Amino acid sequence: MAYAAVTSLMGTLSLHFLQPQPRLPIQYKQQIVSLHGNLGFIQEIFEKSEIAYDDVGAMKDVEAEIRDAAFEAEERIELELTTIYLEAKGWTKRLACLLRLHGIFKQAVKQTDYLKKKLIKITSEKQLAKGPSQRGLLHGSTSSQPDLERENNITVSKFLKNASIKSDSGMVGCNEEFETIMDQLIRQSAQQLQVVSIVGMGGIGKTTLARKVYEDSSITFHFDKRAWVTVSQEYNKEQMLQCLIGCVNATSRDELHEQSNEFHEQRQRNSKENLRKHLMGQRYLIVMDDIWSTTAWDSVQGCFPNDNNGSRILLTSRLKMVAEYASSSNSTINMPFLDANESWNLFCNVFGQTEFLSVFEQIGRDIVKKCNGLPLAITLVASLLSKIEAATEKWNNVAKNVSRYVIGDSNDACLRILYLSYDQLPHHLKACFLYFGVFPEDYEIHVKKLVRLWAAEGFLRAVDHRNMEEVAMECLQDLVDRSLVFVSKQSYNGKMKAIRIHDLLRDLCLREARHENLLNAIEDEKLPFYKKKISCRWISATSGFDLFPLTNCFHKSHSLHSPNSCDSVNVECLFPHFKLLRVVDIKCTSSYGYEVLNVVANLIHLRYLALRSCPEYFDLELFEHLNMQSFIVCGAHTTTLGSSEASGVLKMPLLRNLCIERIVSLGTLSVVHRNLECISWLDSKLCTKDLFTRIPNLKKLGIDGTYCENDLGRFYDFVHLRHLEELSIRKWHINLNSIPCSGISWATSFLPNLKKLKFFKTNLAWSDMRLIGMLPNLEVLKLKRAIASEDRMWEPSEEGFRQLKRLVIEDRYFERWNAVGDNFPVLECLELSYCKFLQEIPSGFADITTLALIKLNWCRKCVLACAKLIQEEYYNNYGNSLLVRVENMYYDGTYIQPRGRIILDVEEESDDLWVD
Repeated sequence: MAYAAVTSLMGTLSLHFLQPQPRLPIQYKQQIVSLHGNLGFIQEIFEKSEIAYDDVGAMKDVEAEIRDAAFEAEERIELELTTIYLEAKGWTKRLACLLRLHGIFKQAVKQTDYLKKKLIKITSEKQLAKGPSQRGLLHGSTSSQPDLERENNITVSKFLKNASIKSDSGMVGCNEEFETIMDQLIRQSAQQLQVVSIVGMGGIGKTTLARKVYEDSSITFHFDKRAWVTVSQEYNKEQMLQCLIGCVNATSRDELHEQSNEFHEQRQRNSKENLRKHLMGQRYLIVMDDIWSTTAWDSVQGCFPNDNNGSRILLTSRLKMVAEYASSSNSTINMPFLDANESWNLFCNVFGQTEFLSVFEQIGRDIVKKCNGLPLAITLVASLLSKIEAATEKWNNVAKNVSRYVIGDSNDACLRILYLSYDQLPHHLKACFLYFGVFPEDYEIHVKKLVRLWAAEGFLRAVDHRNMEEVAMECLQDLVDRSLVFVSKQSYNGKMKAIRIHDLLRDLCLREARHENLLNAIEDEKLPFYKKKISCRWISATSGFDLFPLTNCFHKSHSLHSPNSCDSVNVECLFPHFKLLRVVDIKCTSSYGYEVLNVVANLIHLRYLALRSCPEYFDLELFEHLNMQSFIVCGAHTTTLGSSEASGVLKMPLLRNLCIERIVSLGTLSVVHRNLECISWLDSKLCTKDLFTRIPNLKKLGIDGTYCENDLGRFYDFVHLRHLEELSIRKWHINLNSIPCSGISWATSFLPNLKKLKFFKTNLAWSDMRLIGMLPNLEVLKLKRAIASEDRMWEPSEEGFRQLKRLVIEDRYFERWNAVGDNFPVLECLELSYCKFLQEIPSGFADITTLALIKLNWCRKCVLACAKLIQEEYYNNYGNSLLVRVENMYYDGTYIQPRGRIILDVEEESDDLWVD
């Protein structure tokens, strides 16, 4: 973890001392420049290092020395800065702090000089040991090698590097198990409710097999309702029930957000009854993935009615006892290991090619053999090999390590295999990977949140002319490509929306992060965490805990994560002891309706603040947080940012993301704020030319018009947001045709870079779409209860929506539209929800050659019939498959599956502007 420590310290030096106008001018800048130079040299050595990964001796020792020295120096520097900014009021105290800083820099320069020389010596000795030919190969020299020798060394062409496991790639092996499960689910004559279980060790493919069954077209056609829930070790009964209810009877997210706490509590009390009611009379399939205890099964099995209609439940578990306890007689499927041919086929699938030079095939088959048929191990090793240079030396090194790590068939052996993939990560990705340990097991991680957290932590290297979030996205994509994490949700165009990590890989993250003194994950452990006396950079509390003991052992920690509730009074007692916090991501609760969270003012190093479920009303006293990048406060009801708090927010020069439930004031902005890129939710009365011209680089904006005074002329002040890419407007009643446009051209001058536009409860007219369709780069339009109820017919204009790719309409009063393919020439996705009175989808949509998906939820049967006709015509015209997805219909009926696919359920993707 030396690379992350060095990178973080370099960032701290640059932030506080090496800016053109440094925050703290000091007289010994040359020492800081020397220290920064030493660190940069060490960083470069790590990036270019070709030290063999099996070298666990001198190189590992010097890495640990560098890590400890860099972390210690950074902690001491930041503690002195805290004293200077908050406590050193007099000149004498300030001078004492500056003198101590001088001593810290002097010592750090001396230490890094020594460590730099030591590192150079180790790398030089290692290269000398390789010999002349291998040193040439290391630097890519191939001219001196004869053909035969070239084939047996690393000078062959690079292999195709396509190790990402695609979501549609076929499963290898387990064909017999698949057919057995299908027989038990849909082909057996038994009508009573039956439970089928898949049992096997972690990483053997239980979830993959269950997913293949769940998504099979005959399954979707056979069952009226399907639902999938992941249980995990620390299961929550209410969350399981709500997840199942959401699958079998999905409600739109906007409606869920609007429901009051009273209804929420009532829904929780009646969860079991509601689930049973939704399943009653339906032929259903329930998948309960990764169940660890009989108690978890007992807590929900009473929710599943037995209507003797062929309903089924499919379980996966690592524990044979649990599987047999829940299963019907003779309904337990034991997952086998892959045989030699299946293992090699899986290796080739993941690697991305099937033919290799003989020397590499021999080594590859040897590596695969040592994985003992475990799909997870084969997948990770194949992904690893696809990322490194095609070199017999390196492949042999992997083969040697696999043989050393694979001992027996326990989970511990698998963990050693997983460690190999971690150990061969480039230095700049190791901290990124270990950071997944701060999240709970089976947690779905929003990509936007993750990249902002990584940027705030400081372990990413700055790249010229690119912001840290872009760098973070590249790192995340690299981890996905290496099969270390996987994409759980994608947007319509394939962009990553959410990420998950396998349980075993999370276990590896926890183990290695603890070993590096990076993370203390506070879970249900036998040894109380506060007795371990280990100071860690990251604290993650994934279960309920008492915060007070943290003050004794983790006062130097840099980030605090708690997805579960913490009492805000307890938080106030905690924060004064955590002076170095950069990241605070916690869920607060309080027995009071009004709170003053003033302790945040003392956290001067804060870069990411996310307070969730805050009291309904609160004051947040702020220091001028010079380092703040993301400021997120969302309450259970209404969290308001007033003028006093706003003045502090706008003095944060590095702030990029500002997300509050409602912003009623932004104070007086006297300077241009060029870093601010995302704001939500801004009161519509603040939409002025004066504000927008002072935040010229804004890319995402959420507007709230709940208390708007009908000053609709402010709408055209958006003309000053020339870089805006996403705009979301809620509860602002707008009639675009009645607003004076002052000669502004929608086709050229108004929001020229806008790509995504969402209206929610805005009382628009369908005729307003004529102007919206003129936006030159609009790709996504969402109309969620956005049209006035008396306006029920849409006639799109011919010249609009030239770039629109996704159209979402949720409108219970929408009846008819007269549209042809030319109205939406490049449309890819059409989504219709809660269109109760809509009679048809215009047949002209079959002429849109780019159309790939029609998604229906709570529409009439006649709308589905239109979608099926369009699907048939599309296939006949172009020979391509048009996907039709259906969730719920207003009228029951038997649907005949046409050519192509109809899927009966689909997850609603998040489309708000929240970044946490």
